[in-house]
Amino acid sequence: MRKNQAGQVLVTTALGLVMLLGFAGLAVDMGVMRYQRRLQQTAADGAAIAGAVDLSFGSGVTTGAQNNATQNGFTDGAGCGGGAGSVGCVSVAVNNGPLTGPHAGDAKYVEVIVTAIQPTYFMKIFGVNSEPVKARAVATNVSGGSNASCLYTLGKPSSSIEGVNVQGNAHLLAPNCGISDNGNFDTTGNSYTVTSKTLGVSGGCTGNDCGNPNVTCTAFPSGQCPPLGGAPATANPLAALTPPTQPLKSSTCPAVGACDYNSSGTVTIQPGTYSSINIGKNSVVTMAPGLYYINGSGGLGFGGAGTLTGTGVMIYFTGTASLNKVNGGGNLPDINLTPMTAAQSSSATGSNQYAGILFYQDPADLTAPWFGGDNNSTFNGTVYFPTQKLNFYGNTNINFNGTVIADAVGINGNPTVNFGVSPAGIPAPASLTTPVLVE
Repeated sequence: MRKNQAGQVLVTTALGLVMLLGFAGLAVDMGVMRYQRRLQQTAADGAAIAGAVDLSFGSGVTTGAQNNATQNGFTDGAGCGGGAGSVGCVSVAVNNGPLTGPHAGDAKYVEVIVTAIQPTYFMKIFGVNSEPVKARAVATNVSGGSNASCLYTLGKPSSSIEGVNVQGNAHLLAPNCGISDNGNFDTTGNSYTVTSKTLGVSGGCTGNDCGNPNVTCTAFPSGQCPPLGGAPATANPLAALTPPTQPLKSSTCPAVGACDYNSSGTVTIQPGTYSSINIGKNSVVTMAPGLYYINGSGGLGFGGAGTLTGTGVMIYFTGTASLNKVNGGGNLPDINLTPMTAAQSSSATGSNQYAGILFYQDPADLTAPWFGGDNNSTFNGTVYFPTQKLNFYGNTNINFNGTVIADAVGINGNPTVNFGVSPAGIPAPASLTTPVLVE
């Protein structure tokens, strides 16, 4: 009897060990598959966004999406989209519109399903040699709106490009719109604050505060933002914009010679070509509607306190012109500018493509722009510095009501920089669309 019982225990123990190994194998295999699914989800997200970028062109959706998936390690193959196929088989299915979900059949949306046949390891003892793993994403291309980003940094991560760099006691506030950072997110110092509806960082988090950054995302109930790194890069939404033709010299300028204009007193200046415009100390300057084309090293400068206003204007920088930094900071003019309407843009430039654009710097102009000093300013419209870092400094309080696009953004000192969507009546550029994930 004892021998028989001992044999039963041995059999029971062996069966128990098999079961324990099975459960352990299941846990290991599930962990591996969850990791693979995260990789596939990253590829699906990036591919859906890439496909949505091409919606505005009317073609290239599938090619763009599948090329992006390839860059993320998943190249479309044949025969495993339904979950069948051998280990290693990959399918990147692109549907415009989606096959399922709340946007099914809507051609304004792009659905990407990344399927990969993943091998099992311990589960093979139960005859399960592989499992299909799927990840799905849906994106669309919207014009403005609450889902759009109001700040884009276009520069890729490198030692010289920080993406968004907020230091000191600086505050970057975008509670009703998103921030799309193609570079790194620098957290040097711990007195800064960043508030955004959503925050996507393609590079990584650098600096000394990555463990507990002072960052809040209002789109999430807890305020906790997604990981600061690894988000799909965003294409330049104004890449198709072309520089305006240089207009005649402004009637405000001298009839001959370089047009370096210095204001004094209360004046209204007229659009046209300038080498530089300097807003003198205590000046009250109004810009008449139109295109201000500045092409000299003096750029747009400020001599002291005063005001600068204008409705229906676009300031274009080229050559070596930009917004000049005032050494030592100090009191600078309060600025309030609003861009051209479509009708004003057509009248001033022969094209309506500049409607809604307030500042536009030539991509070949490598002079850095500076916003700062001790002032309060509001810029209503799109700000476009595609190859230069926007620099904020001093004790300024700046409001950007419209999309800001730059190579990078640096905020130092004590400024408060507010970003928001364009107010009613302020046109967004016709070419300004934002690919966003919706599922």
